[in-house]
Amino acid sequence: MVLLLNKTDKHNDLICYLLNFEHQAIAMKLGLIEESDIAITEDRLYQAIGVIDYYSRNSDEESKQIVIVLSSILYTYKQNHWTGLNQFLVIVLSRIGFAPSAIMVDENYNNENNTFSALHSFISQISTTLNQLKNEIFINNQLYLLTDFQKSIWDISTESKFLGISAPTSAGKSFVILLKCIDNIIKRGGNIVYVVPTLSLINQVVNDFHDKLKEFSLDHYEILTTYNENRNSNIIYVLTPERAISAYNENDKPFGDVNSFIVDEIQNIERLENEKDERSKILFDSLIELSFSYSPDLIIFSGPRVTGLKSLGFDIFQEVNSNELSAISSPVTNFTYSILKKGNKYFFKQYSQINNDCSLIEIQNTDYLKIGGKQYDDKYLSYLSIIINKLGVDSTNIIFSPTSGTARKIAIELANKNAIANSKLSLEDLIKYVSNTVHPNYDLCKTLNNGIAYHHGKVPSHIRNVLEFAIKEKMIDTIVCTTTLMQGVNLPAQNVIMRNGYLSTRSIQGEMPKLTNYEISNLRGRAGRLLKDFVGRTFVLDENAFDNQTEKQGDLFKDENKDLQSGYGKIFTSNKSNITDAVFNNMSNENLRSDVGKDSKFLITYIRYNILKHGMNCVKRLNSVGIDFTNEDIKFIKDELEKELEVPSTICLKNRYIDPLVINDIYLNINSFIIPTNINENNLSHHFFKLVGQIKSKYPNYYSNYFDGDLSESFFYTVSHWMREKPLNKILSGDYFNDSNNIDSKIDTIQKKICFDLTSMLKPFYSIKNSESSILSCIEMGGYKSLTLQLISLNIPREVALILSETIFSKLNINIQSLDDAFVKAYIKSNINDIDFWNRIQLQHLL
Repeated sequence: MVLLLNKTDKHNDLICYLLNFEHQAIAMKLGLIEESDIAITEDRLYQAIGVIDYYSRNSDEESKQIVIVLSSILYTYKQNHWTGLNQFLVIVLSRIGFAPSAIMVDENYNNENNTFSALHSFISQISTTLNQLKNEIFINNQLYLLTDFQKSIWDISTESKFLGISAPTSAGKSFVILLKCIDNIIKRGGNIVYVVPTLSLINQVVNDFHDKLKEFSLDHYEILTTYNENRNSNIIYVLTPERAISAYNENDKPFGDVNSFIVDEIQNIERLENEKDERSKILFDSLIELSFSYSPDLIIFSGPRVTGLKSLGFDIFQEVNSNELSAISSPVTNFTYSILKKGNKYFFKQYSQINNDCSLIEIQNTDYLKIGGKQYDDKYLSYLSIIINKLGVDSTNIIFSPTSGTARKIAIELANKNAIANSKLSLEDLIKYVSNTVHPNYDLCKTLNNGIAYHHGKVPSHIRNVLEFAIKEKMIDTIVCTTTLMQGVNLPAQNVIMRNGYLSTRSIQGEMPKLTNYEISNLRGRAGRLLKDFVGRTFVLDENAFDNQTEKQGDLFKDENKDLQSGYGKIFTSNKSNITDAVFNNMSNENLRSDVGKDSKFLITYIRYNILKHGMNCVKRLNSVGIDFTNEDIKFIKDELEKELEVPSTICLKNRYIDPLVINDIYLNINSFIIPTNINENNLSHHFFKLVGQIKSKYPNYYSNYFDGDLSESFFYTVSHWMREKPLNKILSGDYFNDSNNIDSKIDTIQKKICFDLTSMLKPFYSIKNSESSILSCIEMGGYKSLTLQLISLNIPREVALILSETIFSKLNINIQSLDDAFVKAYIKSNINDIDFWNRIQLQHLL
C-alpha cells in the first residue's frame, strides 16, 4: 500500500491498520466474509491518537485528509469506554479548520448558542477556542462557524470582484455563498442573480434563501424565479440559463441594480462544443449578455472539482481583480468499495482519499453476487436487494440508474423483494397524495410502502418536491436516481450504490454510452454531506464493467478535475466555411445543405442576432467569444441582412435562437397560417394540430429542431387539457394509464414536448401574429386563469396552484383577477392551516 505521504513506517503501518479495519468491517456487514469479533485495540487507539495529533499540526491538504479519515474511523467504531475520544476529535478537527465536522462529534454542542461543550483541559479549551475563533463570521450579530476553506471563500469574496470556487461536493461551498449573498444585501442592498442548471435545483436554492431572509427579517426582499418587468429592486432572482437569457428579450438591463451574480454548477459550460447540448450554449450566452450589461460587485462561478475558473472569468468579464479557490480535502470521509471478479475468484476492493492504491479482500460468500451483463434482471436485482438490506435500516441509500425506466423498475423490484414495510416510516399520507394528484396505479404508490422512491426528470415537479422533503426528513431511506443527481440536487445519503458507469442498458449505434471519470467522481461525492455525515461510502457492484486495462489500478475511482474553457472558437474554426458561406450569402438555415450541422446553424443565428441587436458594436462581442470577423466583414453581412429583412428587428430580438431569415419568411407568409389566439375557441386542439402540420410542411428543418416525425391529434388534446387547467390526475385518467410506462411517457410529453418544445417552436408565429396573446404562457405554465398563472409565477407547482385555486381562494368574494403578489402571499399565510400538509410544505418559501 502506497500512501500519499512519504512518512514514517510506523505512521504508515497505523494508517493501513485502520483502513483495513474499516475494509473488513464493511465486508462483514455485507456478508462477503465470515463474521468475527474485531475491535480496535487499546494500543492501536493510542497510536492512532498520536498519528492524528501529529498530522493535525500540519497545514497541507494531504495531512488534513489523513486526520479526517482516521478520525472518522475511530468515531464510527468507538467503544463505550473511550470516553475522551469525542473531546480529542473536537480539538484536532478544530485545529485543521474543520470545525463544522467537530460539531458532529460534540454530543453536547449547543445549537441555540453555537457553542461547544467544555473540554476537560483548560489549555485545550483555550487552544480549541482560538482555532475556532479564526473561522467565525458574524452577520448582524449572528455567529456562523466555517471550515478553513469556507472562511477563505468568505474572505476572498470580500476582496475580489470575481471568484472561481472549485471543491468536492461535500465541502459546503453553496452554504457560504448563500451567507455572502445575504451579507452583501444587508450591507449594500441591490439584487442577486443566482443561475442554476435545472428547474429541480431552483426549489432547493429558493428554500435556502427563504430561510435566511426569514432569519434576518429581510421581509422587503422577494425571491423570483422568472423575470418580472414590474419589479426592479430588492429581488433575489433564482433562474435557469433559459430564464436568464429570455429576460434580455425584454430589456437590455433586466435585473435592476445587480449586487452579486452567482453561477452554480458551472461545469455544465464544458459541454459547449457538444453539438447536441444547447443548454451549455445558452448558459454561456447568458454570461456574455450579463458581462456586457452589468458590472456586479461580486461574481462567483462555482462547481465540483473544476479548473480554469479564473481564466474563464477573465475571458467573459475581463475582470482583473479575479481569484480562484480550490479545495482537495473534504470534511467528509469518502470510501469507494467495488466488487471484482478475477478468474473464478471474487474480490472486495477499497479505495480511499489517502491511498494511491487499493486493498483487496477475497470474498468468501459469493452465492448472491452477479457480475457481468447489462440487463437489470432478477439475479442482479436480488443481489442489489441483499446489499441494501445488509447496509441496514438506519442508512440512507442513493442508487444510480442509467435511465428513468430502469430507475422505476429497480424501485419496484426492491419493494417487492422487501415485502415488510419499514415500521419507522409514516408514509400513508404521502402515498395518498401521490395517488390523488397523479394516479392510484402510479408505481411510486407501491414503492413508498417500503420507504423506496425513484427520482428522475419524468416525475412531476410537485412530486419531486415532496420526495425531496421526505428524503431530507429521513422518511425515505432508499432513492433510485438518474443523472438528475449530478446536477446539484441535494439528496442527503450515507451511501451511493452503482452497478457500473453505463447510461443505457443496451448499445446505441454499437457503443454503450457511459459516465466520464469526472461524472463518476461527482456521483461518488454525493455520499455523505457536511454537518450530516462523517463518512460517505460508494459501492460499485460490478467493477469488471469498467475498462481499466490501460489504467493504473488505483486510478479507476480517483477523483478527477475538469478543465473549463469558454468560447465558440473551436466550433467556428471547424465549421468556418459553412458559416461564412451562409452569412455572406444570406442563406437561411432552412435552406442549408443537410450535412450542415447544428453547431453551424447555431452560430449563423448567433452572428445574425448580434448584428441585429448591436450593429457594428457586435464586433467586440463576437471576437470575445472566438468568432473572428473584421469590421469590414460585419459591415458587409449587416448590409446584406438588412436588405433581405422585412420583419421588424424587434421580433427577431425576441426570438434570439431562431434564424432571422427564417423569421422573415414566417413574417412574409404569416397570413397563410391559422393561428389560435383564444383559449376558449371551439376545436382548439384541432386548430393547433393543423397549425403544426403547416409548419412541418413549410419549414421541415425548423420543425425538426423540436420534433421527430408527425404529432398525432391526440397530442393536441393533451395540449388543450393542459392549458385549460385540467388537473394532471384527470389528464391521466382512463385504463390506458393503469400502466406506469404510459404515465411516465405522458408526463415527459407534457414537461418537455408541450411546455418547452411546442412553445419554443410556436413563439415566432405568435410574436408576429399577436404578441399580446397569452396562449404560449398558457401552454408553458399549464393554466389560463390569472390567479393560476400568478400562483405558478410565485414558484408554486402547477398542480398545487390548481388545488389552492379550488380550495382556499374559492372562498374569496373579491375580484381575483387583480390580486397583487403581497396579498396572495399574505392570504396563503393566513390560511395555511387549511392547506393539506404535502401542499403546505411546497409553500414554505412564501411564509
